[in-house]
Amino acid sequence: MDRDAVPPSPATPPPDAVAALLAASRGALASADHRSGLAQAQQAREALTAESGLRLAQALSLEGQHLWRLGRFEDAVVAAREALHLWQEVGDPAGHADALCLLAVSYTELGLHEEGLKSATAAFELARAHGLQRETTLALNRIGVCHERLGDPDQGERFLLQALSRAREQRSFDDTVQALNNLMANTLGAYHLHSRRGDPEVAHQALQRARQYGGQAVAMARRDGDVYRRIVTQGNLAEVLAIAGDFEQAGALLDDAVAEARSHGYRAVEMRSRHNLGEMRLLQGRHEEAVQLLHTVLDDLRRGTDHETTRMRVHSALYRAYKALGRFEPALAHCEAYYAIEMQRSALQAQAQARLMVNRLDMEHALQMADRALMDAARERIKASELEAQKRALEAHSQALHRDAHEDALTGLHNRRRADQALPQLIAQARAQGQPLQVAVMDVDWFKGVNDQYGHAVGDEVLRTVAQILQERLRTRDLAARLGGEEFLVVLVDSLPAAALEVCERLRAAVQQHPWDELAPGLQVTVSIGLADVGEADDATQAMQRADDALYRAKNEGRNRVCAAA
Repeated sequence: MDRDAVPPSPATPPPDAVAALLAASRGALASADHRSGLAQAQQAREALTAESGLRLAQALSLEGQHLWRLGRFEDAVVAAREALHLWQEVGDPAGHADALCLLAVSYTELGLHEEGLKSATAAFELARAHGLQRETTLALNRIGVCHERLGDPDQGERFLLQALSRAREQRSFDDTVQALNNLMANTLGAYHLHSRRGDPEVAHQALQRARQYGGQAVAMARRDGDVYRRIVTQGNLAEVLAIAGDFEQAGALLDDAVAEARSHGYRAVEMRSRHNLGEMRLLQGRHEEAVQLLHTVLDDLRRGTDHETTRMRVHSALYRAYKALGRFEPALAHCEAYYAIEMQRSALQAQAQARLMVNRLDMEHALQMADRALMDAARERIKASELEAQKRALEAHSQALHRDAHEDALTGLHNRRRADQALPQLIAQARAQGQPLQVAVMDVDWFKGVNDQYGHAVGDEVLRTVAQILQERLRTRDLAARLGGEEFLVVLVDSLPAAALEVCERLRAAVQQHPWDELAPGLQVTVSIGLADVGEADDATQAMQRADDALYRAKNEGRNRVCAAA
């Protein structure tokens, strides 16, 4: 953990000054002055190096909260872990639950969503067992956020609604605004998810709920007088309103957010709000204005060293703007810039996850040297709540920008170009992490006969339907692509050969059992699949060749079957 990023005071504060430092750090947390609050928490911790009790736990928890809000998620995890063990030592379940909630949100930001959900669930169970009302509400909120990040916004909304109901019953202003703001973000995510799935009615309902939650959150934030909270909720609501087509109100909210953020020095909020103004110009079809505005934002972002997420979003927006204007060279440049940042972030995230694993082992060793009996108990808790964590493969697919640049126009799957790029990366990633990887090549049987007998329009619909079956039955981290013609590629991440064979068999059966006669009377469609274990291949080319050989064998043995490479 980089403890020296905000240098402590050269003079160690006397013990009677620690309480004042902790109080000041709490005040900075409420006013969003996180750099000052972090320095104060670190000074308090330095003054307490000889202690291992309640005040040190408080200092570490405050340090972790400020680090999280500053975007230093790995350091926040380290601080939260240290605080967690101290809260356990002093027997304070409220502090223990709060530390678990901090771990949950920090893990989630590092892409360790399942670890985050485990920590949030542990916080909920602990708080409920001790009758801690506020901590139970906070844990429900964190559980809802984790489910949304895991790709299940419907489940996330259910937990967040429970958190909102409890916050209102407890008359907790802060928890109510937080739940409403997270509900707005959650249902906006649900809107995008259902839109991609081709369910416009469900997507529209989610957008309307997001608008309702956001309106309530902004109204409460305006009454509170907390400028930071107000402009953050305003920016979120403006994004919802712009998608809903209410550009006048969205623009007013964003203009106000930009002005307030600039006057108070909230640079991150200012950059996000200015980016959202550019996105709104895109939605209005004002592409030239969007380009000018977004380039101004990008220039300002380049003068800083952080805000990678906002930079990625600006590059994505500029790609779409230039594409709409038919200016493909700058569009490609921004597409490449987006992926360069994404790849760098993925690498840094993987490194952070690895460092956290090492840090965890170091901490266990220190505890063992200090108190063997305590370590025995701590090891069991860590095994149950933390050591189960493994570095997760990062998502191989990006979102709309990725599909625009590498999408097969007919089926909506990745195209051959994207498959050729992604497969070597997935193989390298799997080998680096010691995970199995399987490659399958699928071919629609007698497809030429389908085109000849029923026409190319029916043939195209067959390919689209097969692609839809793949999308519905594969995990988001798996790769599905159309290689050309009637041939498809499936890459199964972190799957053993037996499990992959079962998945391929289910895909084959799903195609055979589909009601094809509804598309054309008498139509029947089957597929043959060749499966290969990447661990048996030298590289992507050899892996594909082994899968092709297995496919050829499936064809020779009568089609409508799955064959694994020898």
